[in-house]
Amino acid sequence: MPPDPLSTTAAAGMELHHVGVAVKSLETALGYYTDLFGLRRASEPVEVPGEGVRVCFLEARPGMLIELVEGLGEASPVADIVARTGAGPYHLCYRVRDLDTAIEKLRAGGCYRLKRFQRPAAAEDRGPRRFAFLLTPDRQLFELCEAQPDESP
Repeated sequence: MPPDPLSTTAAAGMELHHVGVAVKSLETALGYYTDLFGLRRASEPVEVPGEGVRVCFLEARPGMLIELVEGLGEASPVADIVARTGAGPYHLCYRVRDLDTAIEKLRAGGCYRLKRFQRPAAAEDRGPRRFAFLLTPDRQLFELCEAQPDESP
């Protein structure tokens, strides 16, 4: 049995979960990421109104996810990123066993917590439900998602 990456990697017990990619249009991006790049849809598009975004996960290979993120309206932080940079990768997300403990360790190391949020659980959904966005000491955005107790690494 391979070691549990969440208990053996990095000081905060973190494992790369996905790369967040800001896009102008989720439908357009889905077309070329699936048809041209050959990625497989790992989820259906979902609105996250509290964050002002619509997202869809794609699988590049088993365990390697890309989250396409479209801003909903001009007030969305992602819409601002797209307006300034023209879209592209903008955050890494790490899966952790305990969100509160990971935030505490990262803040002690000089990271800044920006926002915590949760999403409601659907009966068929077994993915992460608690999240936080933070900045590194150099002000690079990253996200944490908490693994479910029964989620295999």
